[in-house]
Amino acid sequence: RRTRYQRRSRGQEWMIRHARTAAGKSAVADDVLDQETGELRRPRAGDEQWVRPDRLARCSWRVGEVGVHADGHLAHFSGTERCGSIWACPVCSAVIRSERAREIQHAVTEHTAKGGGLLLVTLTMRHHKRQPLADTLDGLLKSWQKILRGKAWTTTKDRYGINGYLRSVEVTYGENGWHPHIHAVLFLDEQISAQAAETLGDELHGRWARYVMAATGKMPDRKHGVDVQRVSDDGKVVASYLAKMQDDHAHTWDVGAELARSDVKTARGSRSLVPFELLDVAADHLSADEKRALWVEYARATKGRRAITWSKGLKARYEVQERTDDQIIEDTERAPLRYVADGQAYDALRRRDPLRLALVLEAAEAEDWDQVARLLPGALLRIDIGPRVPPDPVAGSAFPRAG
Repeated sequence: RRTRYQRRSRGQEWMIRHARTAAGKSAVADDVLDQETGELRRPRAGDEQWVRPDRLARCSWRVGEVGVHADGHLAHFSGTERCGSIWACPVCSAVIRSERAREIQHAVTEHTAKGGGLLLVTLTMRHHKRQPLADTLDGLLKSWQKILRGKAWTTTKDRYGINGYLRSVEVTYGENGWHPHIHAVLFLDEQISAQAAETLGDELHGRWARYVMAATGKMPDRKHGVDVQRVSDDGKVVASYLAKMQDDHAHTWDVGAELARSDVKTARGSRSLVPFELLDVAADHLSADEKRALWVEYARATKGRRAITWSKGLKARYEVQERTDDQIIEDTERAPLRYVADGQAYDALRRRDPLRLALVLEAAEAEDWDQVARLLPGALLRIDIGPRVPPDPVAGSAFPRAG
């Protein structure tokens, strides 16, 4: 959580800078003179210097009375805006992707329990450093859509007993620029042999290479363009994928996590980064200006795209509820209100010390309300929330939620 809050703050600063320069204003706004008080203050709506950034940059902004909610185990704020970005918000993404991983793993577990087979398919494409991310994403997704059309796909489904799929898009950045790729889980009537999986990979590559070549002008080879792996009966991904994890959850890394939890992965290779790593201050081969430009490009290129899709009827088959990303945020923030914060103090922390906001939630989860008050002035509401009850290990998420 601490890392997520710091990353979110840095990403917002960069997006606000971009919005200001795009509007022809200085990258950083000067304080303005308040006509009522005669004091200098930050610009706000209605001031000449004010520029309204997009929703991503406004996540955590105060929109009402700020409350701290806690249920004896998890804590969160209320009265603040939430952007609901699965792609580019380190905080909202963690909440959404945790729930998406749980949904996916539920379907996978149900499917294998009924004797069905699973294949994890990874599709990649060649790229170079000067290619914009928006262009490579367009080429990737158009090629995927063509894979699923026509008589060839119908024949493939019949031959291998494919009765559904889940598709996830993942992005990294490395020496050759942006590297978007697809992870897809194919649901099969029954498990197939390793040889059959290899043959399917050959068939998919023939079509994938043709479509990618038409879309991008670059031909993906068989070794790097298409990878097909069988998933074990318990729904776990093969060990080679564990190397991509950023958090210490190797014992829970399953198909749901592989498709949905790109927020807790690290890129392969010493000079590769997942997008959230662009928001870290650690020294690497990229300058601060390069990181800022790349982050803005990533946020703009992914905006409005679907990160995870299910084939028609697959959610209904396994009784997975249809929920938008915003609905997931709302559903996971239902702890009782315990503390009302001073709004101006909250604003000051959000702008200057976002790490302390994460510490506020940690203290609230520990029921240390004296510490909450030291970190964020306000008033405690005395209510009885009952005994501390840990999350259901089956129904709950395999990963901690962000506050």
